[in-house]
Amino acid sequence: MRSRLAVVLALASMIALGFYRERAFRAAEAQTGAPAPAAEGRYDPVNPSRWFRGALAWNASPVDLRFLNKDDRPAGRRGFVKAVGDQMVFEDGTPARFWGGNLAAYALFTTPRPSIAAQARRMAQLGYNLMRIHHHDSTWVHPNVFDAKSKNARRLDVDAFDSLDWWIKCLKDEGIYVWLDMQVGRQIEARDHLEFGAAELLKTQSNLAGFCYYNPDVQRLMKEFQNQYLSHVNPYTKMAYKDDPAVIGVLLTNENDLAHHFGNRMLPDKGNPFHTALFTKDYKAFAKEHGLPESKVFQTWMAGPSKIYLGEIEHRFNKALVGDLRAIGVRAPIATTNYWGASPLFVLPSLTDGDVIDVHSYGKAEELSLDPRREPGFVHWIGAAQVSGKPLTITEWNVPYPTVDRFTAPLYVASLAAFQGWDAPMIYNYSQDKLQQPGGPSEWSSFFDPALTGVMPAAALLYRRGHVSPAKKTYHLALTPAQLFDRDLSPKTSATIRTLVEQSRLTIGLPAVKELPWLAPSKPPEGAIVVDDPDRDMLPQGASEVHSDTGELTRDWNQGIQFIDTARTQSVSGWIGGKELKTADARFQFRTKKAVVALTSVDDQPLGKSRFILVTAVARAVPSDKNHTPLLSEPVVGTIDLKTEVDDLQLLALAADGKVVSRLATNRIQGVVTFTLPAGRGTHWFVLKSRPAEAIPTPDQTPQSAAAPL
Repeated sequence: MRSRLAVVLALASMIALGFYRERAFRAAEAQTGAPAPAAEGRYDPVNPSRWFRGALAWNASPVDLRFLNKDDRPAGRRGFVKAVGDQMVFEDGTPARFWGGNLAAYALFTTPRPSIAAQARRMAQLGYNLMRIHHHDSTWVHPNVFDAKSKNARRLDVDAFDSLDWWIKCLKDEGIYVWLDMQVGRQIEARDHLEFGAAELLKTQSNLAGFCYYNPDVQRLMKEFQNQYLSHVNPYTKMAYKDDPAVIGVLLTNENDLAHHFGNRMLPDKGNPFHTALFTKDYKAFAKEHGLPESKVFQTWMAGPSKIYLGEIEHRFNKALVGDLRAIGVRAPIATTNYWGASPLFVLPSLTDGDVIDVHSYGKAEELSLDPRREPGFVHWIGAAQVSGKPLTITEWNVPYPTVDRFTAPLYVASLAAFQGWDAPMIYNYSQDKLQQPGGPSEWSSFFDPALTGVMPAAALLYRRGHVSPAKKTYHLALTPAQLFDRDLSPKTSATIRTLVEQSRLTIGLPAVKELPWLAPSKPPEGAIVVDDPDRDMLPQGASEVHSDTGELTRDWNQGIQFIDTARTQSVSGWIGGKELKTADARFQFRTKKAVVALTSVDDQPLGKSRFILVTAVARAVPSDKNHTPLLSEPVVGTIDLKTEVDDLQLLALAADGKVVSRLATNRIQGVVTFTLPAGRGTHWFVLKSRPAEAIPTPDQTPQSAAAPL
C-alpha cells in the first residue's frame, strides 16, 4: 500500500502532467449553454436495508460468455487485422468486431500474476474480446516501462515487461485481442539526455503533447521507444509484439493534436523560445509558399489558415512516425492520435494518415434526455469522426462514476455502434487500479461497478452478434474547405450531425485542399445521400423522439427513454418507472423509476423462439458507506410479459459468481410468459431456459455446472 505522502505526490504529478484534462474537455463536450435538468430529485431515496450489497463481485462474473471467443482462442489465429475500406477484417476474410476495454497504469504492473489469468478469464466471461494497454509509460505510474534505477531513462524495465508479457499471454489464451499505445504520459527527464529544447521540456514538467511535432530530438526518442517496445519478444508467446496478430491496433500518441489542443504551446508568450523559433520559421515559410497571410497562419487559436498549417505539421510528424513503424515490420492498423475533447472537425485531415480514425468521447447524466436539435450527446461526438472510407475505433468511451445513470450507457453505445458500423468500442477503463478487492469506487475503474459492468454482457451479445441491424440509409456530409477550416464545425454547432447519427448512417466527407496535397478527398459510400449543409435539421418537424431508419432503435428525449426492439434483443432504458412500455415481443411494467431492463437471446434465436434468454435489470449503484465498497445497487422491481412459442421456460436467478440461487417455474398463458423481478434471491441477472440448468451446455458445448449456467 502506498504511503499518504506517495499518494499526494502521485496526485500532484498527475495534475502537473495534465492527467485530469479529460474532465475539463468532457465538460467542454457536454457544454450546452443551459443548466442541466435537475434529475436527482426524481429518484427514490437510497435504501441501504433493501438494496443489494456487493451484487457484482470484483473477481467473478454473473454470466459466462466465453463461447463468443471460441473461434479466437488463442487470439490471432485468424491472422492479422487489416483496414479494408471502412471495415476491419481478419486476414482470413472474416469481419472483425471487437467489444473492448482499457487496462491502464497500476492494473498493468501491480496486479498479482494469478489474478491476471483469472481476470482475463473474467473479461471473456463478461463478453470482452479486446483490451487496450494504456498509461504504460506515464511518469506518475510507478513502476512503468522505463527503468527507474538506470541513469539512462531510455532503458526499459525488465520486470514491467514481464507483467505486460503475462497479461498479453493470458488475454490471448482467452481469445482477447490487444491494442497498444506508443506515447501516452511520458515526461522528459534529465536522464533522457535530450539535446534540443531540453530546458523547456524539463521546466514545463509536461508530457510531450504539442512539442513532439516540432522537436526532432523528441521524435528521435519516440522512434527509439516504439522500436524497443514493439520489437520486444514476449517469452510466453515467443513473438515480438510487432509480429503478433493478436495486436489489432497501434496508437502513435494519445490525445495529442496541434489543431485544437496544443498548437498554442509554441506561441511567443508561452516561454518556450526554442520551440517558438522552430514554429516561427516554419509557419512563415508555409505562409509564403501558399500565399497565405502570415498573421492568420500565426493565430493558432483561431479558425482559418492556421488550422490548415497545423494539419500540415501533424501530417509531417505522422508520416515520419508511421513510416518508422512500417519499416520495423508493424502490420497492425495504426491510428495517429484521437478525435477528442470537443474538437472541431478541422482536426480530422491529419487523422486520415492512419489506417483508422480513433475517437474518445465521454458523456454526462441524462444523455437519453438530450434534444439533438439543441445539444450534442457523447454519441454524436463519436459519429462526427466517421470519415468516409476509414474504420472508426473508439479507444475511450464512458459515462463514468459517479454519474448516477451511467447504467444506460453500455447498451446505448453498443446499439449505435452496431447501427452505424463503428469498430472496436473500448470502455475507459476496465481498470486503472490494481485488480484486487477495491477499497472504494473509482472514476477510472469499472470492473466492480454493477451500474456499468453489470450491463456489459447484454451489450457484448448485442454488438458482437449483430442483434441491431446496420442502417438502411447512409448520409454523406460533404464539406468544403471553408466549412472545414474557417469555422468551429462540430456536433456542438452542426444540426446535421446531431440529428442524423441516431437516424441513419453518417459519414464525413473531407475536401481536397490545395495547401494539403496529401489529403485525399473522401468519396461518398455507394448509394449515399450527399448533404452539403452542416446546419440542416434532419428531424421531422415537431418530433420529440428519434427513430433509426431500421425501426429497431428509438430514443424519446421527452421521456428520457431508449427502446431497442430487434428480433434478438429487446430493452427499455431510462425513466421507465410507472409506465407500460412495449416492444415487439415484450411488455415492461416497472416501479423502479430509472433503470435498464434487457432481454437478450443467448442461443441466437429470435426471442419468441429462444430457449435461452439473458435477462438484465440494472439501476443505480452507490458507495455503501463513506465512499467505500462494496457498492450498494438498487433492485429493479417490475414485471415482464414475453410472447414465446416455448412452453417450458424456467426463470433462474443468478448470484454474483453465476450460481443459480433460485428457480421459478413460469406459466405460459395464451403464448405469453409473465415473471416479476427481482425473483427469488437473485439480483440483476436472470436467465430464461427451457430445461434445468444442469442439462444445458453452453453454446460452445463447454461442460458447465449449475454454478455457471451461461
